[in-house]
Amino acid sequence: MICRCQPTHRGRPLDLAALHASPPPRDPAAPWPFLIVPGYTPLFGWTGGLHPKSVARLELALADLNAHLAPAVIVSGGAVHSVENEAVLMRDWLLARGVAAERIVVEPCARHTTTNLRNAGRILLSHGAAEALVVTSDGPDWRLHRRGWRFAEQAYYLGFPWLSTFHLRCLRELGYRVGELTWLEPNRVRFRPSNEVFRASWRESLDGDP
Repeated sequence: MICRCQPTHRGRPLDLAALHASPPPRDPAAPWPFLIVPGYTPLFGWTGGLHPKSVARLELALADLNAHLAPAVIVSGGAVHSVENEAVLMRDWLLARGVAAERIVVEPCARHTTTNLRNAGRILLSHGAAEALVVTSDGPDWRLHRRGWRFAEQAYYLGFPWLSTFHLRCLRELGYRVGELTWLEPNRVRFRPSNEVFRASWRESLDGDP
């Protein structure tokens, strides 16, 4: 995997070749080729380690992996507000709970939700996958959010991209929409990346090119 942003973890460059020594497994019987877990780091008040929201997302993804919904998971997030790389921390969390290393694809560059999806989309398409299941945070009153009555958490933000303005943010920051996004059920969003994700944008220097 090529990466121009030179990701680091605790001040040291990451050896991406070592992290991805084996290709992710395939399972034609699984409903999804990949899960995607975006990281979470608030702007203020967090200096390191996995945020509880990230842990909650990982717990859901772990249950989905154990239920054979997908053979592999993409964990996405860079060293945004601390020296710790969030994707590496998420990988370590999954490894500690018995997930095989080859089932975890590390995307260590994204700094924003837009680039979480853009970079994950590049990985999906590079592996011949047309879609994936995003596993992320959702509000307890998701039925109200679904009707657009109140801004909710990331599942709403991604699952209703016109209402939430996510598509507009992608157009503003990247110059294109990253793909099709559909809310399926609480905490889960279908993502079908567009080939546009391979286009360069002015954010490349910040968010990498995996």
